[in-house]
Amino acid sequence: MKGDALPYHLRPHKAVDRRLFLDLLARYERWRPLVDFAYVSMGAYPLEDHKQVHRHLGIGRLISFDSDKNIVARQTFNRPVGSCACLCRKSAEVVDEFDDVLREGNAEDAAGVIVWLDYTAPRDIGKQIREFQTLLNKLQDSDVVRVTVNANPASLFDGKKGDGSHYDGKEMRERRFEVIEKRIEEYLPSDAGADDMDKDGYPVLLSRAFGRAATQALPLTGKRTFVPLSLVRYADGQQMLSITGAVVERNRVGEMREAIGIERWPYGVSDWGDVRRLAVPDLTLRERLFLEQKIAESEPEKIAADLGFELGNGMNTSQFIQDYRNFYRFYPSLLAAEV
Repeated sequence: MKGDALPYHLRPHKAVDRRLFLDLLARYERWRPLVDFAYVSMGAYPLEDHKQVHRHLGIGRLISFDSDKNIVARQTFNRPVGSCACLCRKSAEVVDEFDDVLREGNAEDAAGVIVWLDYTAPRDIGKQIREFQTLLNKLQDSDVVRVTVNANPASLFDGKKGDGSHYDGKEMRERRFEVIEKRIEEYLPSDAGADDMDKDGYPVLLSRAFGRAATQALPLTGKRTFVPLSLVRYADGQQMLSITGAVVERNRVGEMREAIGIERWPYGVSDWGDVRRLAVPDLTLRERLFLEQKIAESEPEKIAADLGFELGNGMNTSQFIQDYRNFYRFYPSLLAAEV
């Protein structure tokens, strides 16, 4: 991933997704204190997630990386604390040389690690799954991993013919499936097919592919397993899939899940196929205040009727309001200011 992508203030879905991640980490602290963990992430040029991890969890062992030297220089300028190490590395180099990266970032004495691999290139999805699998083989009990990948089926094949016309839906799904079958090979779920190649099914297929990779890295005969805790899809332009989970001793999985209350968390999951949709329309301040005033006391259908209009982009307003109950605390407040 390059750190100079779409500006963060234009990505409300990613902002909410990041805040859900922080909320999950806060819950995870009921299982393992995180203040002495190391946080390793691509970060992008603002290092926004590094700032939030340090501010909310007190983690001081921070490591960011990017393959672009200019982005790394910009990250160094924007470090939230002096102990944040900014390294010029590709994701594959970080995974392959993970112990060296921790040493270079002065984090070799960390009690554990939280690693976020934030990818964008859909063509490299097979490589990305393999990096995830390789990383799991290097981690210890209680380490946390988060991976974000492109989950937009149109990125596989746009459906256009050579004459500018489009294939019909069935043909288009079949061609997209041929592409993903070649890209992820052995990670493809055995029961996957062309019918999975729409905006709802494709993120689930990818999630299950990561699940297969996790099982290969930490097989059923081993002491440890990788437990998915949150699977979220969202779209700021391209649809993305965020996977968050932890390496845990098999005989303590239930204890960990109970300690962090994952069953009571609206975005908590127990199965690789349970991908939750995060829908965040652009709301004016007045719309947001109206929803938050009503959301605790009225049913979604009543609130939608009182609102008096649809939110656009084909979104079902009542369904959105039902989902909004779960994440309105994390909705970003983005205000214009002259400095």
